Amino acid sequence: MDAAEKGYYIREFACMTGLPQSKIRYYEKIGLFRVKRMKNGYRWFTPEDAFRVNAFRSLLRYGFSIEAAIRMLDEKQQTAQFEQSLKTQRKALTKEKQLLEYRLQALDDALELLNLKPGLDFSIQDVPDKLYVYASRGRDFSVAAQASETITLFVELLSISNYARIVDTAQFSNAEPEINPSYVSAIPASEEWRLGDYDPTHVHRLNLGKCLVYHRSLTREESVRKESFAPMLEWLTGHGYRMRGKMLILPAFLNLDGCGTDMETVILPVY
Repeated sequence: MDAAEKGYYIREFACMTGLPQSKIRYYEKIGLFRVKRMKNGYRWFTPEDAFRVNAFRSLLRYGFSIEAAIRMLDEKQQTAQFEQSLKTQRKALTKEKQLLEYRLQALDDALELLNLKPGLDFSIQDVPDKLYVYASRGRDFSVAAQASETITLFVELLSISNYARIVDTAQFSNAEPEINPSYVSAIPASEEWRLGDYDPTHVHRLNLGKCLVYHRSLTREESVRKESFAPMLEWLTGHGYRMRGKMLILPAFLNLDGCGTDMETVILPVY
């Protein structure tokens, strides 16, 4: 090695770049650096290695993975292919931003539920339609095997999907003391495009529109008793509304130890 060649030991290079020495060694291992070695075995970094770090950080700033950023450093830049990589990344980040907004809204809704005053907060709202896939028909979960691939598509959209219960409102007309809800995975119908090329055989649309919406907090056992819906039925009668279609119950918190109550939002289509 030319003794006049400008270079730096790893300790100096760490100070220059702000990278811990352990991370420098890791980046070398996965291909970011092609570090020269002195006769004594010490690593010898050049200013070009520091420039490469800066270019690498620019790509990380755009949200590329470490592996993708290292690969792109060795490709020709300012080409149509490089520009397309940036456009593709922008599209991916836009999607992530949208999903993050769903998560933030879900958190806001949960915090609002936690701070609700005791009592029922009935209101009539215009609710967007949902798409859903059955994981059970009542307590029979065998249908899940038939729709497993579709269920997976819904569940992978975790930021926007809900694991919910659906109740046919005709059940309120029979003599049984409890409702028998089916379990579903549901997403807003407007987000159908996120499913990609899917088999529509197992996907159903829940037409919501004008709905009675309210929140309640009950134990798991109480939540399926028809008597727990008595305030809802009284409110409907008193305000001249009638049930239609299927009722959707969205969980906000589940108490798996059985010692507390579940918090859930009831969405009931009405006319």
